[in-house]
Amino acid sequence: MNSYGNQIPFELQQIQEQELEARKKESGNKNYKIPNLFFVTPWNKEGYRLTIKYAQKLDMISPAWFSIRYNNVVDGKQTVNEQWMQEIVQANPQIAIIPRVQIELQESSFIQQINNPQLLETIINLVQYYSNKFHGIMIDTPFISYIDTFDAQDIVKFLQKLKTKLGNKILVLTLYGIYNSQQYKHSTLRKLFKVADYTLIQTYDYQIQVEEDLMLSPYSWIQDNLEYFMTYKEKLLFGIPFYGFKKTEQDTTHFMGSELLKLNASNFITEWDKSTSECIYKNDQISISYPCPDFLIYRLQLIKKFGRGYFVWEGGQGIELFYQLL
Repeated sequence: MNSYGNQIPFELQQIQEQELEARKKESGNKNYKIPNLFFVTPWNKEGYRLTIKYAQKLDMISPAWFSIRYNNVVDGKQTVNEQWMQEIVQANPQIAIIPRVQIELQESSFIQQINNPQLLETIINLVQYYSNKFHGIMIDTPFISYIDTFDAQDIVKFLQKLKTKLGNKILVLTLYGIYNSQQYKHSTLRKLFKVADYTLIQTYDYQIQVEEDLMLSPYSWIQDNLEYFMTYKEKLLFGIPFYGFKKTEQDTTHFMGSELLKLNASNFITEWDKSTSECIYKNDQISISYPCPDFLIYRLQLIKKFGRGYFVWEGGQGIELFYQLL
């Protein structure tokens, strides 16, 4: 299975050993010269450290700081990390800081909410307050992905107004990956892609839609998405997870790279699921689905082949070995 040579570790013990070596190395330049965006979160501060160290490999960074509640009140200003912004720009003066803004819309009244001029004003005021630090804004709400389900073309009009107000600032949107060819109307996608500078296609969390435990991001599903969106020439980035899932008899929980490095490798075997191109670390009691280096390389090469870029959720949940491979 390991088609990339001995330098790419596969077994858990190899990964743990090479992670120690990766931590001693400098960032270096990109191995995959395609656009990228990384999320960081205030609840996982390792992401701040890693994105500063590897800033030379990053094009855009999106801190998940803000949410706008249904009454147009902004939450999250207390989580803004001014020191990190200063340090990451010093490490890479070309990096674009584009914070995520989650808009809390209610199904019963979301049309009225987005048509309320105060929502637009709230977003613009937020960008202007940090105008010398933010290079744009990311709008995140599931209603964009369900725009055709609700026949909500008002959302497009709202986004067009927002883009006009933003001027030369970057606008990033998010969409769920496709599960069937009828999920989006092409006319709607054309409008959304036209208004956005970048659109993130969320090709992870596959198991949520199909109710299959532990599936992260099947290779064939990413390929399906890349092929589906081939006709669009706009700037699309496809998602790669830096997290995983741990399943026991009792429950299934999220799993991060820091936990992988603490496992006793002698107690686990590493399996490659050929149907999904995903790694499984398992024993009699536990099954862990978490990206391995081949998982990452397979997907980066596929995305590059299609001439697209990628984004990562999220920077602090990965390991340094991943960053060395990017």
